[in-house]
Amino acid sequence: MSGHLDLNAQGLRLFAGRLYNHDYLWFSSIEISKTASTVPLIHNYALTYAITGYSSSAYRVAPQYAQDLARMPAYATPARGHAHVTFTRFTQNAINSRTLRTDDAPRGSNSPALGWRLVIDPVWRGGLNSNSAEGFRFYLFAQSSFRPPAVVRLGKKGCPVRLEWEEITPAVALLKDEPVRPTHAINPLDVQGEIQTYYPVAIPPHLVLQFADIAQDWFVFSGEHRVHVPRRFAPVSGNARRKTA
Repeated sequence: MSGHLDLNAQGLRLFAGRLYNHDYLWFSSIEISKTASTVPLIHNYALTYAITGYSSSAYRVAPQYAQDLARMPAYATPARGHAHVTFTRFTQNAINSRTLRTDDAPRGSNSPALGWRLVIDPVWRGGLNSNSAEGFRFYLFAQSSFRPPAVVRLGKKGCPVRLEWEEITPAVALLKDEPVRPTHAINPLDVQGEIQTYYPVAIPPHLVLQFADIAQDWFVFSGEHRVHVPRRFAPVSGNARRKTA
């Protein structure tokens, strides 16, 4: 099987992105009892919403991902943190936000309900920790008219993050029969080929593959970059045709 796909000719640009959180980055990747932990892996839906500045209407109870993403001028891969991420644990004292008391809970005891959140420490290029210069790595597919931002807010507390971009050009994808391991995390819903090996991480709204070997799908190769092309931007592969036959 062979084929090539010129993304630029389709009005798309491809960027390699680096993300540096300039404050404590917190979102509930995993919640066990009273502890909420943040893993160094950012779901591509959350990242895409932040980069495009898109917010759901106030009347919605929850995001409508399929409809929202179709309206956005850009689409990101999940962002994978570097190997030297460090964490800080904050202790929370759960109190009644209206009365500011702890003794009016159903159990009737005047005792704090302690909880903890594990957050990712700030990262910035050229910081004291030289390893932190790696930041979070991901890729962005964007319409030609879209200009990727340099600063956005992300996470539960609106953490300010700095974004750096390198355009990959020419952005020409090849259809590969043999398995390829992309240089980024994968949303399995973006894959139309065959996932042969993978390492899943369960984070809302659904799991992300930290690493994956994918065959019979489209990829852009440029220097160190091996970028999987999401199914929304690629023609139907032979493997996908067999699945739907």
